Amino acid sequence: MFINTPMARRQWTGLDDEHLASIGFINFGWNALERKFASLVWVTAGWDQDVGELVLSTLGNVSLVKLFMNLLRQEVRPWPDKSLTAQAVQTGVLFDAIREARNDVVHCFFYVDPARDVQGHFKTATRKSAGGTAELRTVAMGKADIDDLCVAISDCIESVDDLVMKIWFRRRFLAAAQDGRPTDEAAYHAAVHGWSVAPFDIGRLRIYPRKHARRRAAPDRAGDASLSGEAD
Repeated sequence: MFINTPMARRQWTGLDDEHLASIGFINFGWNALERKFASLVWVTAGWDQDVGELVLSTLGNVSLVKLFMNLLRQEVRPWPDKSLTAQAVQTGVLFDAIREARNDVVHCFFYVDPARDVQGHFKTATRKSAGGTAELRTVAMGKADIDDLCVAISDCIESVDDLVMKIWFRRRFLAAAQDGRPTDEAAYHAAVHGWSVAPFDIGRLRIYPRKHARRRAAPDRAGDASLSGEAD
């Protein structure tokens, strides 16, 4: 019976309550990240929040990243900034990796087949081939995987906040430069990238996408034996 008891939760999910609570925490973290990323789009576009809410209300997360990058290209065109662009690109990549991992966790199901010695968490996927064959692939659900995802969400939120500040300082600097103030690279870098005592380490943004890519590729190596091995 599907009832809300510790034994039933364990039977239906294969996870203890602490593990399940971690998954719930991921959802709250992801929701916070979605809102943060939306605010980054508003800032990059120069919209007020009410306009941003209206424009973004029908956009999916994939379109949100594309819109952000298109807006940023317009932003940096008058005064290119390779460091800002690189951070923005990597933040979008990390956001997409987090979205995929979160969807894997939330939309997977627990499957047990003692006769075949199969137990794990799986998700339906379409194999990238001419036939577009559907298959079940394992999903990373270990506590270490979830901890990595939480760190990635935190890194992405911090990068979004940093980008918002850099875009704001950039606009203030360039607006002042039009009034005759110097516009040399050193002054620009100090104003835009020197706002924080400890600059944001962009390398942090590359860690999780690499881990996520390896985890997603690992089950595919099993070929047609998509219901073999454990996900935890």
